[in-house]
Amino acid sequence: MRPRTPQIRADERKINEMFGQMQVTQMIQLSKLETVDEAVAKLLEFAEYPKILRWFQFPTALVVFVAHADSPDSGAVYVYDRKECVWLWVDFNDQNYGGYSPLEFDVLINQCNFFRLASSPALLGSPVQWVVTPGQGPTVLGRLAA
Repeated sequence: MRPRTPQIRADERKINEMFGQMQVTQMIQLSKLETVDEAVAKLLEFAEYPKILRWFQFPTALVVFVAHADSPDSGAVYVYDRKECVWLWVDFNDQNYGGYSPLEFDVLINQCNFFRLASSPALLGSPVQWVVTPGQGPTVLGRLAA
């Protein structure tokens, strides 16, 4: 039987290279008359009906991790700003162009303290440039150009 250590080290190295500089894109603007259920339905339609793999609610935000059934390791992170009624797509400058697996999303929330930002979506839309890395809380890289 072969030892599993090399695979674990490779996985740890990949985890340490994940995420980084955060990019937030406003995707869908909704009206204040629409419920959260209606907002989710519009996101699912926009994203061509992926499966919701993770769902977290906060007083000011809803965080969902979605992926299509035929490609569960190509998931995307969306945050619904309840006050502004807008869906935000959160991505990272980590050259992980195919999206994220559920395990990688769990690293994002458990090892990167992503909810510190996502639970206050105004921080995501601010001119501050955030960096998110495993083992650290979100840190400020600088300000985005106006």
